[in-house]
Formats: sequence, C-alpha cells, structure tokens
Amino acid sequence: MRAFQVQGPGQFGPVELEEPKPDHGEVLIAPAVVGLCGSDVELLAGRRPLQYVRYPAIPGHEWAGYVVDSGRDVSGLPPGTAVVAEGIRSCGRCARCAEGRNNLCAGPYAETGFTHPGALAERLVVPAHLVHPLPADGPIAVAGLIEPAACVATGLLDVGVPRAGSRLAVVGDGPLGLLACALLRLTSPRELVLFGARPARLAFGERMGATAALPTPPADHPERVALRGGFDLVVECTDSPAGAAFALELARRAGSVVLAGISGAYDLSIDPDTISLGNLRIQGVFGASRAAWRWVLELYGAGLFAPEVVITHRFGLDQVAEAFAALTDPDAGALKVMVESGMTAEKAARYSNSTRSTLTHV
Repeated sequence: MRAFQVQGPGQFGPVELEEPKPDHGEVLIAPAVVGLCGSDVELLAGRRPLQYVRYPAIPGHEWAGYVVDSGRDVSGLPPGTAVVAEGIRSCGRCARCAEGRNNLCAGPYAETGFTHPGALAERLVVPAHLVHPLPADGPIAVAGLIEPAACVATGLLDVGVPRAGSRLAVVGDGPLGLLACALLRLTSPRELVLFGARPARLAFGERMGATAALPTPPADHPERVALRGGFDLVVECTDSPAGAAFALELARRAGSVVLAGISGAYDLSIDPDTISLGNLRIQGVFGASRAAWRWVLELYGAGLFAPEVVITHRFGLDQVAEAFAALTDPDAGALKVMVESGMTAEKAARYSNSTRSTLTHV
C-alpha cells in the first residue's frame, strides 16, 4: 500500500509498505480524509517530545474513513461502514482509565499517528473498541474534524458547558479556536468574541458563530484594559504564553479558563495572583476524552456540527509533502488542510469482497 512515512526528524516522504491485516479485536480501515495539524509538523521536524513519538511514524490522527475488514470477535462494523476512531490507545486498567479519563491514561503513551501507524496511508488498523460508526449520510470531510473538536470539548465538559446567555471568549484564530467557536455557539451565548492576530483568519469568526472577531489588543492598551474581567468562560487556543496570559485577563472573577494550547514554554509567564485573586478555575486539556468524543459525535449526527468552512486546502495522498508545505506557508492562507483519498463506502465494500480471501485472521 502507499503511505507517507517519517523515518526521523526531517526525513519523510512516500513509501510502499505491506498492507496491515486486522488481528484479534482490530478493524482494517481505508481512510477517506485526514486533517493535518501543528503536532504533525512537530513530528516531521523532530520537535515533538520523545516520549510522545516513535519513529519511523506514519502521521494522521485526525481522520475519518470506511471499514474494509475486521479481525476475529469484532461485530457490528460491516465493510463500508463510515467510522472515526479515538486516537489515544489507553490501557483501560489504570486509575485514570477507571475514572473514564482515558485520555490521561497512566500507562505508556500510545496514540495513532505518533507511536502507532496513522491515517496517511491507504489502510489503517485500529482497535475495535476505539471505533465509532458515523451516520451513513454524514459529510465525511466534516467527520475528519471531529478529533480536534473533541479536544476542545474535553475542556468544556470538565469546566461545565456554559449556560445560555453567558459571555464567552476564544483566544486564538487558528483551526482549534474556530472549532471552539463552532461548539460554543450551540450554547446560545449572549456574547461570543474571537480574538486573534491574523485578519484573514478572523474573517472566519462570525461564520463559525462568533458575535465579534477582534484583533488582540497590545498589552496595556486602553481597549485591552476595558476587556479585563468581562467574560464568564475563556477558551485559549494559541499555543503561546502570551495567549494564555491574555485569556486569564479576560475572565471575570470566579470565571473559568480552558487552556487548550500547548506552548512548549517552561519559564513562568502567568501571574499566579491573577488566578488566586480572581478565584479563577483553570482547566488544561490533553487529548480527547471518550465523553467528549461522544458529545461531538452526537452533534455531528444531529447536523449541528458542520464546520466545513475551515477546510481551505485539499490534497491527494500522493501530495502529502505539498499539503504540509501549504500548512506551514504563511502566505498560503491555510486553515485546515485535508488529505483526501477519494475512498467511498462502495469502494471500501468492493475492496473487502475482492481481498477477503487473502486476509488472514489470527
């Protein structure tokens, strides 16, 4: 099969690999759409912390596809079924897993696309217990956005989904910030303000449900001073210490802040007194919990999660290098870059019928 493989930092490209076969309790999937994100760029460049990667790696943790075949003891997933799957492969036995926080598994870190082969390939094998069927009539391209949306949803569920009429803010105008707007608009906020630094991206804000999309004011600017303490809930998606600090400024006393960005900064950049004196609730986010996956899947099934507008670039599986180039080019205007294989439910079912005799179930 064709795949895009990262041999090591700065070493990547298309390869031909033996097609995987589903073992006991596994499902063989033909990816249809794969979203690229900043963590994939870190993987290619070698900037991802070593405990969160295993080279050689096939990227692709944001995806949707179709079942081709299943291993022994797997039922309810016939060939051609549209699916997504949770990426973090939790142990299911530790204290965090027992609490339902499978994204915080205390076992060795394992995630599709980083330590296990991801979806930038013609075929992908995942554990069946992580697979979620999709409605047959749902847009497959949008399903590829469920994983990043579930990461935001994890933080929202942990702090409590805001009540109708709340004043909400999102800091960060990248794909994650725009997906946060798409989820928060469903809570009927009185105000939902998106803050960012790029006018071209801010222009998407109101299309994603923001009541206003504003450039982040400079520190100590009168406009910024006037914004302090004005929001019940703030979601930060900037991957920067400055963005996290601004998010804390925006929250009212006894308000909540969800820090969904990971900056990689180790120096203290937040005044702890801002948290203490403001009686703030700060919620971090690592990965996506099963509860968050289910929430976003319910929204998708009901037609309430449809942020296809953030998909600005589409490439084929033989154009993955070009897709990453577009994602990292500041002049390309990319928001969400998708790699699409052209796979359909009918093609997946036909492929299954034509190859079933060659698949070995262990």
